[in-house]
Amino acid sequence: MSSHWHYQLMYHKYDGPVLGEEGYYAVHEYYEMDDGSAWSENPVTVDGNSAEDVKKMLMLIYNDIDKHGVKQYDGESDEVY
Repeated sequence: MSSHWHYQLMYHKYDGPVLGEEGYYAVHEYYEMDDGSAWSENPVTVDGNSAEDVKKMLMLIYNDIDKHGVKQYDGESDEVY
């Protein structure tokens, strides 16, 4: 089974409005596998051992959002926003 992953911006929809908002966006690890897609349960944490590590991670996240767009977190839809 082959797989690869990328950072994925995902939209989390609340069960009901919270402070007037319907949901929020967060970055997850997204895995594309032969038998379907999967993603990390919790959003990623931006961290590193140096400022350069953090800048590199942020650039990778930015590039992946630009390339892959936004997906819905609930898994019911693979719709890209």
